Formats: sequence, C-alpha cells, structure tokens
Amino acid sequence: MASIRRTLSPVPRAGGVANVEVCSVGSPLSKSSSSPHSSFGLVDSRAFVLSVFSPRSLRALERSKPKGQLWRKVLLHFFICFMIGVSIGFIPLASRNLSTNPMPKHQAFSFENTKIDSTSSINEAMDNVTLNSAVEEQDSNDKLLSEEPYLESQKLLIIVTQTVTNPFQAYYLHRLAQTLKLVSPPLLWIVVEMTSQSEETAEILRNSGVMYRHLVCKSNVTDASLRSIQQRNVALSHIETHRLDGIVYFADDDNIYSVEIFQQTREIRRFGTWTVAKPSEDKGRIVLEGPVCDGARVIGWHVSDSHRRLKRFHIEMPGFAFNSTILWDPKRWHRPTLEPIRQLDSVKESFRVSTLIEQVVEDESQMEGLMNNCSSVRVWHIDLESSYSFYPQKWMIKNYLDVILPLA
Repeated sequence: MASIRRTLSPVPRAGGVANVEVCSVGSPLSKSSSSPHSSFGLVDSRAFVLSVFSPRSLRALERSKPKGQLWRKVLLHFFICFMIGVSIGFIPLASRNLSTNPMPKHQAFSFENTKIDSTSSINEAMDNVTLNSAVEEQDSNDKLLSEEPYLESQKLLIIVTQTVTNPFQAYYLHRLAQTLKLVSPPLLWIVVEMTSQSEETAEILRNSGVMYRHLVCKSNVTDASLRSIQQRNVALSHIETHRLDGIVYFADDDNIYSVEIFQQTREIRRFGTWTVAKPSEDKGRIVLEGPVCDGARVIGWHVSDSHRRLKRFHIEMPGFAFNSTILWDPKRWHRPTLEPIRQLDSVKESFRVSTLIEQVVEDESQMEGLMNNCSSVRVWHIDLESSYSFYPQKWMIKNYLDVILPLA
C-alpha cells in the first residue's frame, strides 16, 4: 500500500495569507541541523539576557518553556537583584568605618589598596587629639569638683540706707556704693529718699553696679531726726510686705564700713551686734559704744555717758543686724505680739534705737556678738559738717571759678 507523504514547503505559496510567517528555528540541542543559526551565537546570548531581565521575555518563556525552567529564571533574577541591593547597602557602612575607625591590617577586611587623602588623615588625627584632651580636661574638672566641699548658698544682705539732700550726698553714696561692690552677692541695697526720687540719686544708683531698690517716703516731716525714722520705717514696711528673706542692716550713708562687717553679718541667726567707733560729744576723742562679749555671748555694754545708763540696750544704729523673717514671720520666733516692728518717734532721741531692738529680741541671750568677740572695730561714724548749703543740679558745676585767669 503506497503511502502518500506531504512535504510543507518553507516558501509560502502564491495567493496565500500574507500576514502569516512560517519560520524554522533550529534547536541548540540538535546536532544534525544544517541551518547557519542553529548554534548558540551572539543573538541568542542577547536574547538570554533579555529573557532574564525583561518581563515580556518572561511571559514569552512562560508560554514556550516548561514550568521548571521558568521558576529557575525567576529565582536567578531575584538572587541577582538581592545581591546587588546588599552590595549597595554595605557601601556606606564600609566608608563610615573607614573614615571614623580605620581597621588594622590584621583584621579580616583590609583596605591596604585604598588611597586616603593625606589632608583628611591629618585632620582626623588632630580631631582625635583634641577629643582626647577635652576628655582628660573634663575628667580633671570632675575630680576637682568631687574633691571640693559643699558650698552652701549665702544669705541675702538687705542694706537699708536713708539719704537726704546735702552737699556731701554724692560723696556719701559713691563711697558706700564702692564698698558694697566689694561684697559677694546676693546683696540688695534699699535706698530711701524723701518726697520723690531725685534724678541725681537715681543716676548714682544706676551706675553703682549694685542691685538696688529706690524707695520714697512721702511724709511731710520737717525735723531731720524724725525724717530718718520715717525713712527706715518705709524700708521695714517694704521688707515685710514683700517677705524678703535675708539679713537687715541699717547702713547710713555718712558712716565708714569695712567689707568684713558685711561678710560676717551673713553668719547671724537671729540678731547680731558689734562695737561702733564714733566721736565724743566734746569732739576731742573717739569713743566706743557697743557690746562686751565673752566669745559670741554678750555679757555687758560699753557706755560713753553716765546719763545713758537708763537705756536697755546700748547699741548704735550701725552696730546691729537681724534676720528679716522676724518682721513677717512672728510665729517662727515666738514673738509675744503681732504688731509690726517699727522705729518709734514718740520717745526721746537717745532711746529710739534701744526701743527698736526691744521689739526684735527680749534680752542679751538672743544676741550674737560678732567681730572677733566684739573686740574689733569695723564701723566708724564720722560726721562731716559743712557751712554751705549749695547742692549742684545733676552734680554739674557751671560757674566753678570766681576769677577766670587767661593763660599768657
């Protein structure tokens, strides 16, 4: 029986479908193929690369390749992308380790072949030296701080000064301001004037370099002795109202003070006192008035005049200081009365200081003697009298010469 074999021609017949192409692609696994494209050449290598990285090629392979080969290509694609991402991720870490902490030669990773700029190496070396010196300095400072004793915060000094218009006012205030500047802070200088704040006094206080409060006593008192009492009472009322916590000291501007007296007043617990030097009534000698002490205990008084023995406490105004909480916290100090502490103007002038102290303490047992057992003088009360009442405005003198003598 004869068999009939039909052979398809590679050339399309005339009159066939124009858009159909019939191609014969040789398999790379076929050894008997005589086609010139039957071997794996350059074109097939490009197609292989495109087939790995191109989604379109993957879809074509999906239709033409078995499923096992397709998953191998996908896994190869994923593995290559993963390794590229890991390599890119390690590049910044390697550069940071190289710049901050170069690895020695004996470690696993070696950078012997890496060229580093000499300028950057010098800068890094200098930075390391600076950092090491800063660490050493900080360690030494911490060691010194640990060795220093605990420093307790100092008490506030509340210096009360009453001032009036006189030819020596600027000299007094400047002298006292220069003394207060030498005292370690905290210090508050309360200056009280009569009627209003004068521009001259305000300028002196602004330029003093001392923390201050400028108060005004608006009383119409004309007597000079009563005027100073009213001014001190204004300061006491201010301290009581604002509850200032510190040591109150009445430092009149016409006295001379040693810096030591301001430093030692911070040691006062309740009431401290010391000796004051002042001229006698006959102006021929200097007398002392104040406590006689046995250590810090007051056992007697220096009395300059016999008729003053009637006073309870023989203390001058610049010869004592006390804790300000006595003014606004009477329960703490067990005061028998809740009346405000003020200097009285209804008693004789020689008793006014004593009556003020009687409101602060009951007896000598509540006093503390300062200044080397009350034996050192650190305050001098010296009056400077002037027969002139001239008070230059703003302390500027325009006509200061009676005769003008031109230079030849």
